[in-house]
Amino acid sequence: MQYKILMVDDNLRNIKATKGFLEANGLEVTAVSEPDKAISMVKKEEYALALLDFQMPEMSGDTLASMIREINPLQQVAIFSCDTSREALKQSYRAGAVDFIEKSEDPDEMLSRIRMYCNRYDEVLRTVRPAKDKNENRKLLEKFKLVGQSEAMGKVGFKIERFAKAGDVSVLIHGESGTGKELVAKALHEHSPRRNGRFVAINCAAIPRDLLESTLFGHKKGAFTGAVSEQDGKFVLADRGTIFLDEIGDLPIDVQAKLLRVLQERVVEPLGSRISKKVDVRIICASHKKIEDLVEQGLFREDLMYRIKVVELELPPLRDRLGDVDLLTAHFTQHFNKKYDLNCHFQKRALDVLRQYPWPGNVRELSSVIERHMIQATGPIIKSEDLDVALFSTDKPGLESGSIKLSEWDEKQAKAKMSYIHDTIEEAGSKKEAARMLGVSPSHLQYLLNQSKAAKLKKEA
Repeated sequence: MQYKILMVDDNLRNIKATKGFLEANGLEVTAVSEPDKAISMVKKEEYALALLDFQMPEMSGDTLASMIREINPLQQVAIFSCDTSREALKQSYRAGAVDFIEKSEDPDEMLSRIRMYCNRYDEVLRTVRPAKDKNENRKLLEKFKLVGQSEAMGKVGFKIERFAKAGDVSVLIHGESGTGKELVAKALHEHSPRRNGRFVAINCAAIPRDLLESTLFGHKKGAFTGAVSEQDGKFVLADRGTIFLDEIGDLPIDVQAKLLRVLQERVVEPLGSRISKKVDVRIICASHKKIEDLVEQGLFREDLMYRIKVVELELPPLRDRLGDVDLLTAHFTQHFNKKYDLNCHFQKRALDVLRQYPWPGNVRELSSVIERHMIQATGPIIKSEDLDVALFSTDKPGLESGSIKLSEWDEKQAKAKMSYIHDTIEEAGSKKEAARMLGVSPSHLQYLLNQSKAAKLKKEA
């Protein structure tokens, strides 16, 4: 793993020599001579260590260290200087520097100390951030405002690209709840020849049965009780654009017959009217249920099924693309930091827990989990031990609402966390390695074990 080092020094000769030495020893060094540039870079990037010259004409190293730590309180900063006076050391440590390294020091000793801080960064401070390297799948999906880089999602992106160009073909999107079916439908519309028309979305399962037909096809004044004025249906609103019918499998059988006519003749007949209206609209449907199964059960018309699924697009559940959890976590973290004006990030090692959870609610559930933890966070880093107890389970969902009393929750959470800790120790083979895997210090791990043992003895007593 290449650790990123930020070096700030007004002496270009020193920059060249030190940068060359560190890079020859496997470190990635970004060197600048102006403090303002360093401040700008720290706002955008996370570094294992910032190495600052103490005496610079524009700004002293201790002042720059204070400004950097104000931007990112967890950023490790070391002062690198020829000035080894007591006052220089005092000012540096007061500014939050983790070390003071003499420029005349033995290069190997300097490298050893820098690597020590790199290891600390990796074990405790590294957080989940958007990766700059992008494979072809990720580039393609970003074009459609989707997040992912897995092969499964790459295939989805390829189909979106092909299906979008066919602006009239009906598409059936299938996928579990929370996989992003509406996002895909929007992408199909926005990259189609119909992009200048409206995108109208309807959740067929959310509209009351007695209002569904009127919502879709419109009504005339007086067509039913409460119809005080004429109203266009969603199909008319979507004319020259795209209509998205989510959860099409929940559409009542009699409404399916009227939808079939719209698909066949491209006309709608509002309730209470004998005059049909022509519509030029593309239909995209989605369902978390298999339409073929509904046809076999007599709940869905077979002729309508063939009309709505000229082409089909399957969205994979998140558990089948766990490699995308890193990207999604970084994406949602960035989004909620901006939304709530936060500066909060997940510890890299917390991803080990997030990747093992089966995510029954898919991407929607992950987004909710990220948002909840960020709002409740008491510090800038959310560690693996800060995660909800249910996320430590590898079985399908943990606890249902109201399934346990609130008084029992803390005990269950403590048991689940300690079980996870003991499993990690067994897997690691030593407490020291387990502490590294868990992202805590060995002393803190021992404290947790002692605390658990004391609680157990107290309960037995």
